[in-house]
Amino acid sequence: MSTLYEQWTKKGEAKGEAKGEAKGRAKEIIRTLTRRLESPSELLRKKINSIRDIKKLDELVDFAWTCVSLDEFATALK
Repeated sequence: MSTLYEQWTKKGEAKGEAKGEAKGRAKEIIRTLTRRLESPSELLRKKINSIRDIKKLDELVDFAWTCVSLDEFATALK
């Protein structure tokens, strides 16, 4: 049986890993949009960086490769 401290530590590690994974996906989206289209505005970057749902971020990574404009991409964030 694990102690309360061990449970908190594991929970904190999992949160940290999820946050890092989300940050990496957001960075990938911004890099893809920049290379394919143009550099996203600061507002669009903030919206992308605020997303924590990994599944949504994965979908947006794929969409960043196929969208035809930053406006189209921004619409997917709504």
